[in-house]
Amino acid sequence: MPIHLLKPFVAASILITGALAPCSAKTFDLSTANIADVQEAMDAGALTAEKLVQLYLNRIEAYDKKGPKINTVITLNPNALAEARALDKERAESGPRSQLHGIPVVFKDLVDIVGLPTTAGHVPFGAPIPKRDATLVAKLKDAGAIMLAKVSTRNWFGSWEQHPIGLTLNPYKPGYSPGFTSNGSGAAIASYFSQLAIGTDNSASVQHPSANSSVVGMVASQGMVSRAGVLTNSATQDRPGPMARSVYDVAAMISVMAGWDAEDLMTFRPMGHFPESDWSLELGDNELVGKRIGVLREMIYEGEKHEEARKLFEIALEDMRRAGAFVVDPILTGIDLKEMTRSAYISPARYEKRPHQEVYLKRLGDATKWDSIQTMYNQTVEPEEPLPMPGTAEDSKARYAARQAIIDLIHETMDRFDLDAIALPYRTLPPEPYPGPRPPESTTNLTSCTGLPAVIVPGGYIPDNRPIGIQIFGRQYDDLNVLKIAHGYELASKNRKTPALTPPLDGEVFEY
Repeated sequence: MPIHLLKPFVAASILITGALAPCSAKTFDLSTANIADVQEAMDAGALTAEKLVQLYLNRIEAYDKKGPKINTVITLNPNALAEARALDKERAESGPRSQLHGIPVVFKDLVDIVGLPTTAGHVPFGAPIPKRDATLVAKLKDAGAIMLAKVSTRNWFGSWEQHPIGLTLNPYKPGYSPGFTSNGSGAAIASYFSQLAIGTDNSASVQHPSANSSVVGMVASQGMVSRAGVLTNSATQDRPGPMARSVYDVAAMISVMAGWDAEDLMTFRPMGHFPESDWSLELGDNELVGKRIGVLREMIYEGEKHEEARKLFEIALEDMRRAGAFVVDPILTGIDLKEMTRSAYISPARYEKRPHQEVYLKRLGDATKWDSIQTMYNQTVEPEEPLPMPGTAEDSKARYAARQAIIDLIHETMDRFDLDAIALPYRTLPPEPYPGPRPPESTTNLTSCTGLPAVIVPGGYIPDNRPIGIQIFGRQYDDLNVLKIAHGYELASKNRKTPALTPPLDGEVFEY
């Protein structure tokens, strides 16, 4: 654990522990506890990592393959409890490594963890067992986190019939979409199967399930987090991102995950912008006071089917104003931004997909039975002709240029209106029936395709209980400011609630 992340936490831990003089009892509630609450209970001796992991295992046992059958977990870590006990022993002897010490994390099953298979949500992939951790996994382990499980990702290479466990439910509304390919991470966090989760985002796959499952999800500026050891689609777009039930937890995670990595050259770009402290400890109680937040009305769909979500967004803006923000509404870029930020215009991912995946496969080495992704695809799905290498075809070059133009346009627009951040309803359609066709206006690719930092925060629920997410995003490498504003909105709104399908179990609420 980097010492610059450890010192602020240790200082905060000492202050918290010192404050626990005999006085009124405290209440721990798993459904609302962030990692600071968890660490406080552990410091007081009322909770251990082993007990915390067991509480989450109890919920997985009760609700994932039984009960409502949310169906998120592909592989449980059989050593999770033993690892928790070892971390408890270490805490007793030398103290916690960081705020993530003893905290369980689940991972979208595109992320390599030593000893656990990576299925990629596709049975023919072969479930290779990696001999090396993904870079972000190694960082989380160094910080003391516990790798609890690998969870569902929508099949990248074939149909649902080739998926190892099949459809994941939306815990708020079964029969409706839990989101794109990080659906297992979003549904697991919403159902309290873990404290933290990792997803990956190429075309909304962290942000969409965060919105649909009423959790917090972050995509940091492109290059902040290494993709080494992650099966991704695009060097330009793919981003692993933290998902949790609070902005605080997401901020703590990104502080550990971010950093330069020689295996991923995109991490050279944010040099000078990586966290130098635990960002969660920099989140205040009045983050919206005096902040200028713009509303890109030209990105918001109109019409009857969008009205319920639009009403919730207006409530969100009022929450921001009440908390001290100055809402600049509307701001305009002068172009048809909804149309020009579609993947068909600004996404180079289709050209980068195969070369990027081949690099991942080489990292697996002899753990995989495939000599190439292309071979696997041709033999298990359907043959396809490889596209030209990135940057060679005119269409490819046009997409790179259009992507950069949109990034520049957002920066110029924010400068023109002197904005700290931009707020949008992430989608103005609630989760759609699932499985089924996805409406073209069901999401936005503006931040996913440009690599700008964005955070999704629960924005409430339409009358039939389907969630809506609010997106806060900002300038490239202004990640901490985006987190602060998202945290301010979260405190002002407090929208998240427990799904009725996965209610509390015994032992999850206690006094100490």
